[in-house]
Amino acid sequence: MPRRQRLIEEEKKSQQWPTSLVKIRRQRIVEDGFNKLGVLREELKGVVKVLFVNESGLDESGIDMGGLYKEFLTHFIERAFHPDYGLFKYSAERQLFPNPHSHMMIHSHLDYFAFLGRMLGRAMYDGIQMDLSSCGFFLSKLLGKHNYLDELPSLDPALHKNLMYLKNYEGDVRDLSLDFTVTIDEMGGGEVEELVPGGSNIEVTSSNKVQYIHLVADYRLNKQIKRQCEAFLRGFQDVIRVEWIRFFNPVELQVLISGEDDGGFDVENLKAHTVYSGGYTSLDSTCRRFWKVVAQFSSKEKSALLKFVTSCPRPPLLGFASLQPPFTIHRVHSDKGFWDYMTGKSEDRLPTSSTCMNLLKLPLYPSSSNLRDKLLYAITANAGFELS
Repeated sequence: MPRRQRLIEEEKKSQQWPTSLVKIRRQRIVEDGFNKLGVLREELKGVVKVLFVNESGLDESGIDMGGLYKEFLTHFIERAFHPDYGLFKYSAERQLFPNPHSHMMIHSHLDYFAFLGRMLGRAMYDGIQMDLSSCGFFLSKLLGKHNYLDELPSLDPALHKNLMYLKNYEGDVRDLSLDFTVTIDEMGGGEVEELVPGGSNIEVTSSNKVQYIHLVADYRLNKQIKRQCEAFLRGFQDVIRVEWIRFFNPVELQVLISGEDDGGFDVENLKAHTVYSGGYTSLDSTCRRFWKVVAQFSSKEKSALLKFVTSCPRPPLLGFASLQPPFTIHRVHSDKGFWDYMTGKSEDRLPTSSTCMNLLKLPLYPSSSNLRDKLLYAITANAGFELS
């Protein structure tokens, strides 16, 4: 077991955190999550049980044995980190970083950043991997590090290229008409920010251009989103202690958050830790067909299957041996007769799932093609999703 995970497991055994039961409206998952759990700090490490409320205001069926909480956590982070929500933006490489103008989107934006830090920390605390790709410079901030010029390409490769052009410019830099300011695009309006006091009156020359370059990089990487990063880090450290991740670099931290960037998962590892119920065994023809079909899935299809059954598209950090409850394939009895099955007549029913139990309800299918068609339809359209 990795040292970080061992330290977390030791703390879980030594600490007794309270259990929280929260009702969450699916259409307001971020706001309800913030309002119900935002007051918790270290207490967020305790058990969180979720009851979803549908669009009609009715409680959904399902007992949360961990699956509904995972579903909430996954969808909360997916929605709150999306640029459409206003707290984060995409870089040119479609990697996430805090929106410098988040204060114009959400009044209490710093409280939200602190809560998002705690929620991401909680996902890491539980070994639940999230489909988040963050800028290297932002990950450096989570590690408590200061960013320098060499991190700028992860945020703005075009700006880095222009600054390198300036650094190597052999002509008279004064011809470029630069001063020690940056122009910030505030929702369509330009605002000038001085890099040093009186910067608007200081001309960039060949003798001070290196200082200017480093000040521009420092502003973009550190100062412009200083308050957002500080709030996020404060929340993150409420759950994840500094010493647990001190020796990681940004690339390794990204792996802890979202896993290896190879997509999909190890089918054999999942197969080895799957249990069967309802009359199925690993030797049943339908189960053998299932594993044959899944082994041929693309990475995207594997992730869709995992999300369909467990609510999380990525495998646990420590492999499927740590998935609780274990991935289970349950036999669903069909209305079709035995002779229909033996003669290869197609099964019309779709597979369904109970994410609160990590349970896949799988009818008997007479052929691999029939099973593949029904399974793919169910996992890509969520047509067989259940909570019961």
